[in-house]
Amino acid sequence: MKFSFILTILVLIQFNPCYSQWSPTNGPYGNINVLAIVEHDSLVITSTDCGYFSKNQVAANWVLNNPSGFDCYTKKGNELYVSDDNGIKRIDLTQPNNPPAEISAGSARALAHSDSCLYVASQYAGFYKYSFDGTSWSTYNSGLPSDIVWDPFSGQPLYLYIVTDIEVSENYIFCGTKKGVYRNTGQLTQWSSVNTGLPLEMVTLIEAFNDTLYTVIANTLYRSVNDGTSWSTIYTSPSNITSLEINNQVIYLATASNGIIRSLNNGVSWNSFNTGLTDLNVNVVSNYGNMLLCGTHSKGVFYLQNGQWINDQPGMICSFINSMTATTSQLISDDNNKVYKYQSNGNWNDISPTVTKDFFSHLTSSHDSVFLSVEYNTTSSPYDNPFILFSPNNGASWSNLVSPVPFAEDDPYQIYFENGKLYARENEKMAYTNNLGANWTNINLPSSFCNAFNDFIVYNSIPYAAACSNGQVIQLINNQNWAQSSTNGLPYTEPYGFASCDGALFINMASGMYVSFDNGNTWSHANNGLPSNQHRYIYDFVNRGSELYIATPDGVFGTHDFGQNWVPMNQGLINLDVRTIEIQGDTLFAGTIGNGIWKLGLSDLNLGVNDYSEQTVKLYPNPAADQITIENSIPNAAYQIIDLCGKEIISGHLNATNKISTSELKNGTYLVVIQTDNTISSKKLIISR
Repeated sequence: MKFSFILTILVLIQFNPCYSQWSPTNGPYGNINVLAIVEHDSLVITSTDCGYFSKNQVAANWVLNNPSGFDCYTKKGNELYVSDDNGIKRIDLTQPNNPPAEISAGSARALAHSDSCLYVASQYAGFYKYSFDGTSWSTYNSGLPSDIVWDPFSGQPLYLYIVTDIEVSENYIFCGTKKGVYRNTGQLTQWSSVNTGLPLEMVTLIEAFNDTLYTVIANTLYRSVNDGTSWSTIYTSPSNITSLEINNQVIYLATASNGIIRSLNNGVSWNSFNTGLTDLNVNVVSNYGNMLLCGTHSKGVFYLQNGQWINDQPGMICSFINSMTATTSQLISDDNNKVYKYQSNGNWNDISPTVTKDFFSHLTSSHDSVFLSVEYNTTSSPYDNPFILFSPNNGASWSNLVSPVPFAEDDPYQIYFENGKLYARENEKMAYTNNLGANWTNINLPSSFCNAFNDFIVYNSIPYAAACSNGQVIQLINNQNWAQSSTNGLPYTEPYGFASCDGALFINMASGMYVSFDNGNTWSHANNGLPSNQHRYIYDFVNRGSELYIATPDGVFGTHDFGQNWVPMNQGLINLDVRTIEIQGDTLFAGTIGNGIWKLGLSDLNLGVNDYSEQTVKLYPNPAADQITIENSIPNAAYQIIDLCGKEIISGHLNATNKISTSELKNGTYLVVIQTDNTISSKKLIISR
């Protein structure tokens, strides 16, 4: 059998990504700001700040379809046209988990449609008519009110047309503008003002129900029964009106501060309708079959049942996870607002300290002790006033350190615990304590290095720092002075972050990932399998022995061969913007920006192959000089010694002594592969003379 095939089998044994898919944990939920609710047959889609979710019945859990939400839409058959800051897209409502198809890179403030085209309100360019595939479009702004601003670059005036909403009736197209309502025929030749009875102010929304047209300006609802020719005031709310729905002749208004207000008699009288509604800042009210739904600013969706609003939150997770840490027995995480502990029942419990803060920033731990970095700013100081809290009991209680960090700048502290020391850094300053802050030792960057720590790690008891600027990988000598580390094998580019596993130190540079097996004395490229845009953005890492997993904006990647092959591990992980990663027990957890924390059982990883079983052998000495001995191997087994670029250096068959000469090998790290007819084994070998 050829050794090229053996090497392929070796890679498969070390990391074959056949695993069950990621699944969301039950939280942390965070603040759920609902932007839109769309009904389609038995499906209901809710768009939020953290993506859009769907389900087929109210009692079921929401399922995340996509981590990008939308704030305006129009539905045509099975196609939902939506817009966010990244443009106009089309969602196939029969396959809501499929990624949306891009229609236009330009975003919309409002959308509507006819049988033949899309109507688009842009932020400042007015009214557009689009083909459904986005390949052709035209503007139609004649007659719409405009603002004229001077363009200093062209020296010409610019005409800004602000259209806030679009509604299509049987005979007309209506636009809401900053100066009331305008009307046009389907020919789009000329817009006409239809504002009799309306103030010439910014229109919030226009809605047509049967032959009646409604419009909202700020906190007042108006009605027209003659296609906008004249309007009458129906109701003035205590706060701005955000949405309108009519169900069985009952008018429901969503308001910015007063919840839901309804009229049972066509607008003659109104009353609050908020029993059970725990957030009175309501963005949208909508029908779903025979049920009324509303979407709030922070608590997600509620449904109306027997005259009471019931929160419909399960599965709609919108937390932005800052960090996670695994203590001896617990997994703890934080977002900006709270600190959470993971429970055996799959829920996250709030263990937040009661402190005055701007936000929680970062966690680190040692055994059952947890440290929490907190950002706090006061108007009386030109600098922020960050601080660090300490819990000796997995977050059951919190206290301040004995004395604060001896410096404070404009951001919260980045904290790190290793070998009995708590390190705190910000910009070019760093200090550590080994007695809970009773004493601090400053280890600031000297002026000879760039004035910021990009990252910090302690590996094999040696502190390393990635200082900003090109090639500045440095070591702390005797825990006192920073000195340039070896750049042998590193490019002259900026270092951004560290990672490590048993036997290897990694650094990601502007040009990719590099690995060292000798405490940073020599480096080799270790970027195979990572997307090119990962070069700067590796946010976090965790290891289990020689297995290394990293968090990136494109998901989770893992390596079992010291970075020679990185494998994406993203099956089922809908939000790929992963900022923190941790292992607790036999489970890998990934914290996302926007959709909480997801989990993957590491026991589900398939590390074997069908044709070969892994043989347990030992080699010694290791590190070695001129010779190694292989134990527990079948006589005459084939062997191969490979460098970390995959190049074969030595190959042959074991003799009766099971000894292999390594005198031809240069100092460095290699893989030794031992193979028989049905077994294969690999061991890392270090040559050091």
